[in-house]
Amino acid sequence: MTKGPFADIVMVNGVVYTADAQDNVYQAVAVKGDKILFVGNNEQIAGYVDKDTQQIDLQGKMVIPGMIDSHIHPPGIALTELYEVQLFGINTLAGYLAAVKDFINQHPDSKAVFGQGWLWSAFEGDDVNKGPRKEYLDAVAPDIPVILRAMDGHSWWVNSRALAVSGITGDTEAPEGGIIEKDTVTGELWGTVKESAISLVMQPQYTLEQYVQAMGAFQSKMHSFGITGILAILGRFTPLILQALNHLAQQGELALHVRGAIMIQPQDNLLSQFEAIDTLQTEYHSPNFRITTAKFFADGVVEGGTGYLLEPYTLETGKGPDYYGELLWDVGMLGQAFAGANQRGLQIHVHSIGDAATRKVLDALETAQQINSPGDFRNTITHLQLVDQADIPRFKELKVIASVQPYWHFKGPNWWHNVDYRLLGERAKYEYPLQAFVAQGITIISSSDYSITPVPNPLFAIETGVTRNIYDGRVYGVADITDMDDERYLLNKAERVSIADMIKSFTRNGAYALFMDHQTGSIEAGRQADLAVLDHNLLAINPVDIDKVKVMMTFFAGKLVYNSLESAQEHKTSGFYG
Repeated sequence: MTKGPFADIVMVNGVVYTADAQDNVYQAVAVKGDKILFVGNNEQIAGYVDKDTQQIDLQGKMVIPGMIDSHIHPPGIALTELYEVQLFGINTLAGYLAAVKDFINQHPDSKAVFGQGWLWSAFEGDDVNKGPRKEYLDAVAPDIPVILRAMDGHSWWVNSRALAVSGITGDTEAPEGGIIEKDTVTGELWGTVKESAISLVMQPQYTLEQYVQAMGAFQSKMHSFGITGILAILGRFTPLILQALNHLAQQGELALHVRGAIMIQPQDNLLSQFEAIDTLQTEYHSPNFRITTAKFFADGVVEGGTGYLLEPYTLETGKGPDYYGELLWDVGMLGQAFAGANQRGLQIHVHSIGDAATRKVLDALETAQQINSPGDFRNTITHLQLVDQADIPRFKELKVIASVQPYWHFKGPNWWHNVDYRLLGERAKYEYPLQAFVAQGITIISSSDYSITPVPNPLFAIETGVTRNIYDGRVYGVADITDMDDERYLLNKAERVSIADMIKSFTRNGAYALFMDHQTGSIEAGRQADLAVLDHNLLAINPVDIDKVKVMMTFFAGKLVYNSLESAQEHKTSGFYG
């Protein structure tokens, strides 16, 4: 039996899924300081225990590596839920207007109202194609600006006052890649702006102190879901978000691996943008927080009619018989931009929804490889709603990671039929490939795109990746399923993957995408002790019950950062139940 070095913490009598190269499963794990000391069976672990070792009897609970959300927008709703109207969970026009009216009544001194969470599926007629009209908001708020972001963030619904304050008129031209919707008969402003045109609209203003507080709340939320690492997609308010993260890092309070992605815009000078990222990399560089990635948008979203497709949208889109959406970059310029990013050591992370967009992105990545010397860039394409089968092998050929959001991989009630199928037709039945990537040996990583996914619990995504079905009907106001083959919300079950594949997409693969695979992402001796303890063994339960599994404890660098028992007691004391 081994005698020392002795562990600070040992966990025994559990199911320790390591996510190592062999998919090993053990009974116990030992932690010393911030590192995993040993992983093995109960008898072996006893040699690492002395009188000062904290011993945790798992009683059959599961331990997995701390999870990584590889596409997320901090601080999520931690900031906006304090200061903005929340539309999440509402799916009617009347409900949205009531929420705005209530918010104004509760905040009578508001100079403007901001909010997020409206769904395209809540509207009918022209409102489905263009977006909701300004007149609806004018009726409840004629005197102050109202700006409401769609659930996906790619379209903003505004009232007449917001348009006026923003200086948007019928003569205002949208930036390249943007849309200012207008009445096709009168030419009057409609009340919806999309994609890059969002930049023309007035923006909410928050202080650094508010961002620091929100970021702390965001970190606590991540820990409660067993998340110990993220790729932070930094868009609006980037300076304050960077400063808030840096503040936590400098104070020793950042208990997440944070890698940041900075936006590259096609309309701005490329060299200037890359030089700005160089400056940020120098300014923000600590063990837990650094800038590693350049973020690109190749297209928009299907629901806004701005995703770029190989075959036209349906006539239901209201754009005519030959409408494909559009690519947001000139293809040649995109290849040069990718080459420039990789030359500077930046990873590439590309938003691509449509199959035509993904093909053009792959073409541009191939161009970049031809220009540059070989390197380990771990370039990534994310979202991948539609992908032509002929393009899937190219991911492996070009060493491209497929970044998916399995939370969306089912036929959402009040959404799939009203939005995806209406705009895409039969193609919608084959959207969001997953097993197709795994079968080709392509690295998949999973993420939430929070706050677009309002509850970024990886267990929900793991269930959906395995079942391709709804993870909790109650969230959507429908009866939950008991059979993973229930046809109501099942989306192409041929794309199901294994539980192990899904866990690795949030752990081992996520760490690889963050260039941290030698530090975290698996439970192996010498790795950082980032761990999540679950109350049930995911490998043994009915997959439709995975969403009911709870995170009991989360460890970051060997320190307990979340304990469900303590959290429950705090909520009980404060009167909060959620």
